[in-house]
Amino acid sequence: MTVLVTGAAGAIGAAIVARLLEDGHGVIAHDLRTPAADRAPGSVMPISGDLADGGGLGAQLEEVGQELDAIIAAHGVDGSGALCDLDDAFVRRVLRINAASVPALLTAVRPHLRRPAVFVVVGSQAGLVGEPNNAAYCASKFGVHGWALAASDEDVAVRVLAPGCTESPLLYDAQARFAAARGVSVEHFVDERRARIPLRRFATARQTAAAAVYLAGLDGPRPALLAATGGEVLR
Repeated sequence: MTVLVTGAAGAIGAAIVARLLEDGHGVIAHDLRTPAADRAPGSVMPISGDLADGGGLGAQLEEVGQELDAIIAAHGVDGSGALCDLDDAFVRRVLRINAASVPALLTAVRPHLRRPAVFVVVGSQAGLVGEPNNAAYCASKFGVHGWALAASDEDVAVRVLAPGCTESPLLYDAQARFAAARGVSVEHFVDERRARIPLRRFATARQTAAAAVYLAGLDGPRPALLAATGGEVLR
């Protein structure tokens, strides 16, 4: 199986690439900056560029000359912040990267897909329930979840992974902003957040990656939406 992974330079994206390699799959690793493919041995082809330029990605895939069996869209940006502090430019950027770029990605890769294919969107539990001081991020994830759940057809199965808190720089940056909005220390806020999770811990990037790779499988039925939240949010 050959899989395109976007956001491959991030914590979750890099873990997805590593898991795919462990399972013997070929990987095209995409990010805004070139992913460090030399960190993991195996069949990795790194490419870079802005997903807003769908034509650019299509041209790169044409040059690569490989057909894809699956895509895992793991790119995204933090959108946390108190509602009163969000400006229009920030909100538009979060919605463009986390939501609008995903349908455009599917359009760009369609000519390069084997049939049937799988398209996995790495969403968030923030696309299942609203979170205080996280309006822009929640809006982007609710939007992309809704699109994904309506986008499957006979050629491409579109599936959503809605992970809970996953250890990554993006997560801890967001927790720091949540703590500042609450007027408490980051340590206090993170301890409170962990206590609300029945498993009493955050997921590792490797665990979330395993869930994404499972959804990308072609060897049997999979759920349209998998809420891997440690029990904090149920769906």
